[in-house]
Amino acid sequence: MPNIGGPELLLILAVVLIVFGAGKLPDVLGQLGKGVRSFRDESTNEKATQTAGTATAATAAPGTTVYCRNCGRPNGADSKFCTNCGQAL
Repeated sequence: MPNIGGPELLLILAVVLIVFGAGKLPDVLGQLGKGVRSFRDESTNEKATQTAGTATAATAAPGTTVYCRNCGRPNGADSKFCTNCGQAL
């Protein structure tokens, strides 16, 4: 990964100021931060869902009910996604 120091950050900030202007800069950076945060949350949720979902599906006997961790609704043991909220089981 490249090492970004002070001069590089100042150059990037100058380019962003030229492109977006000083008035929109807080909005643009706020949206960028929200996007990065949602990407991190979804990537960690994906990993947790994959590991927990395979264990739940492997231990559930046919014909039993599996409850969604997101909304708590019951689903069939052969379901891969919740019928209510759509999250992976």
